[in-house]
Amino acid sequence: MAGVILFNVIFVFIIALVIVLRVLLYKSMKDSLYHYRNIFFIAGMLFLVTLNISLYIYLLSCLLETKIPTLRYMFLEFVEFPRNFAFVALPLFAILCLLISVSNLFLIKYEGFRLKNLLGFLLGIFFVGGTISILVADYIANTKILTMINSNRVSIATVFVTYFSLFLLLSMCYVECFFVGTMIMSYAAAKQKPVHDKDFIIILGCKINKKGGLLPLLKGRTNRAIKYAWEQEIASGKRIRYIPSGGKGTDEIMSEGSAMELYLLSHGVEQVEILPEKESRNTYENFLFSKKIIDDIDPSSNVCFATTNYHMLRSGILARKAGLKVEGISSKTKWYFWPNGFVREFIALIVMYLKQHIVVIGSLGIVCIILGFLSYTFSIAR
Repeated sequence: MAGVILFNVIFVFIIALVIVLRVLLYKSMKDSLYHYRNIFFIAGMLFLVTLNISLYIYLLSCLLETKIPTLRYMFLEFVEFPRNFAFVALPLFAILCLLISVSNLFLIKYEGFRLKNLLGFLLGIFFVGGTISILVADYIANTKILTMINSNRVSIATVFVTYFSLFLLLSMCYVECFFVGTMIMSYAAAKQKPVHDKDFIIILGCKINKKGGLLPLLKGRTNRAIKYAWEQEIASGKRIRYIPSGGKGTDEIMSEGSAMELYLLSHGVEQVEILPEKESRNTYENFLFSKKIIDDIDPSSNVCFATTNYHMLRSGILARKAGLKVEGISSKTKWYFWPNGFVREFIALIVMYLKQHIVVIGSLGIVCIILGFLSYTFSIAR
């Protein structure tokens, strides 16, 4: 009976943590969709909810089999959770990565064979191949240590191998939860509908063709900005000013800002409404240099930006880093381009906040060290 009570106490505690994270997420998203911490909150909730489900399934199985859920078995269930998670997540991520890989085949067919067009395949190798490799290594280590337990020859080395594989599984769980959290926030950012009160719209640049014309990706962003300006004028009567932002690449005949300016003029936008930014080399500088233009006119202006759907989340985060509080509008892209673009953005976000991820992974390592120490000390290693 004491074991059942303890299990329910832990269950309630985890639910309380989920509620806390949900409240924090709500407050954070109310302030802005473009807080990176939003992804951490979602990933944490996903991990805790699946942990609670796993623990409760174990408790119900104990009650059905009239077993007593002791502290020892509770400890083992916590240790087993990353394996259970990996087994459940593996087929789901296999299907997801397969779909992304199929889109990569079409991407290569229409856009050419380049390393950046293989990100879906590489993601599949990482998630599916990595998980299978870890599970196989874990099974071998687990079999070895069980044999040693039966012969009373448990060594520190075997415990280390077992809990190192546990650390790898936990790390994979973390990355998978974070991946799902990024997908959710990217979708929310792409579906955002800004209030029609904007003074400026920043159009984020990307590559132009050899003659200075807009390629489909950049044309989609610019057209979406024009459409939003029309929608705002109809809805509120307020006109908007455009900031086409982008410098000149080494293989471009003019700056991306200038190319967009010409496009806007050819589509009925008045010259006085266009304030091109022509020096930026990346998305962060797009916002940083555009902010200088805005601040010279009115620092209290309401601002939005236009970019491609898969690029929305990271762009908004970079806008905040540049000191802009913005809303975004997204343009669509070809169905086979979006998945690869999203994977690229996911990797870029990981790199942007690499220190934070190292801290989390390091914390998981400390947890595994503690669990391994307890397992060895109290002779309850698997």
